[in-house]
Amino acid sequence: MMSFNVLRLPTRALLLATLLLAGGCGNGPDQEDHDGHGEHADHGSQTQEPPGHAADHQPEDDHDHPAAGDDSSRDGEMVQISSEMAQRLGVTLAEVRTESLERELRAPAEVQWDETRLSAVSLRFGGWVEHLHADFTGRFIEADSPLMEVYSPELVSAQEDLLTARTLTAELSGSRVPGSVDRSDAVLQAARERLRRWQVAPADIEAVEASGEVMETLTFRSPRSGYVVEKNVLAGERFDAGSLLFRLADLALVWVEVEVWERDLRFVKLGDEVEIEVAAHPGRSFGGEVAYLYPDVNPDRRTARIRVEVPNPGLELRPGMYGTARTRVVLAVDAMTVPRDAVLHVGDRSIVFVAHGEDGFMIHEVTVGMEAGGRTQILSGVAPGNRVVARAGFVLDAESRLMDAMTGMPGMHGDHGDHGDHGDHGDPGDHGDPGDHGDHGDPGDHGDHGDHGDHGDHGDHGDHGDHGNHGDHGDDQHPGHHGSERGPHA
Repeated sequence: MMSFNVLRLPTRALLLATLLLAGGCGNGPDQEDHDGHGEHADHGSQTQEPPGHAADHQPEDDHDHPAAGDDSSRDGEMVQISSEMAQRLGVTLAEVRTESLERELRAPAEVQWDETRLSAVSLRFGGWVEHLHADFTGRFIEADSPLMEVYSPELVSAQEDLLTARTLTAELSGSRVPGSVDRSDAVLQAARERLRRWQVAPADIEAVEASGEVMETLTFRSPRSGYVVEKNVLAGERFDAGSLLFRLADLALVWVEVEVWERDLRFVKLGDEVEIEVAAHPGRSFGGEVAYLYPDVNPDRRTARIRVEVPNPGLELRPGMYGTARTRVVLAVDAMTVPRDAVLHVGDRSIVFVAHGEDGFMIHEVTVGMEAGGRTQILSGVAPGNRVVARAGFVLDAESRLMDAMTGMPGMHGDHGDHGDHGDHGDPGDHGDPGDHGDHGDPGDHGDHGDHGDHGDHGDHGDHGDHGNHGDHGDDQHPGHHGSERGPHA
């Protein structure tokens, strides 16, 4: 767990960190030729320390601090910031609450015929159309109203058989021959049944029997009310038994086919209320219910179809119209949710900042679920009632990462007091009297650098720049340091 106080605005803290990084990165090869003295000319820059001495300078716990940008777990880290600073940064809090997570589902829709209200008209015998009452496509036909008048030799023959059977029955009605009356009645019923099976109306059959004459043309009527949506016959045209002559559609109820994404299909239930909007009626919506979920998924668009049944008494919805379907679906019941902006996504992890006390914010790694209405479902990592940072959480995340980076920098740890031994730095054995090296800016006083809390005094360490005159110091005691006569350090 890491705790720190934010004393400045993040941009200023970042600038400070940048300057510190620049000051701590002077170990690179750019300083090799400083003042023309080669690698050992500027001994104060410590570009090449003795291996043992460099190891002593490394903080013992350096590996415990993740580097900047490290995606390792930060769960439980603490960020401290004053309430005044939080207010200036725009940090706001929101409570983790339990609620039903809902959202509006919108999908494209198309109005279609109700297939259960479509009727096909065909006849069970062949013949010719003498006259058409349903003479054009789109015409509305009431139930039992005339569709067409037809002539058929088969119908004429059937009528003649009916009249013959009726005459025979009348003649045998007083016969004393056993069974003759029953047989004549059976023949008459068979003649009537034959015409009924050929869809001749009962009234027409009675008319034939009453008149005793064959009707050359018979009228066939519509089986139900609807619009003629298909007409395959003309007046005077011959037709065969079973051929499709008309198709009728009842538009009192229409189907609306809606395409939803495959991922949203699990939220749609039978009976869900759906509102349909079409361009032909702006500002209006037509209500319906989900009546069927189709069992297949479109392999190209990755969508699934649902069927919505919509009453259409005013015939304002017409097949072929495009529109938009809207419905509210329940994503989760009793879900823990937070504002969407409260969740920060770092690599493959998600974190929130939970308020602890008045000035503390702890990082909690969370598992997120679904999003809806500006809220995000939290599956684990927080508890109902926790207060999380709802806005400006990225500022706290930046501060946390900045301090991680600064903590991981060499020379930034609290046990810099060990630098009091820095006086041994000039004791490689070839630099003369180590005591004189103490005049190098009194490195023994560098032990005060252990008071890292007063980091501002670290500027006094700039006197250590006199250590760069160590090349001149070498003029008195180490002549081997100049030119090619480098002595044991060459």
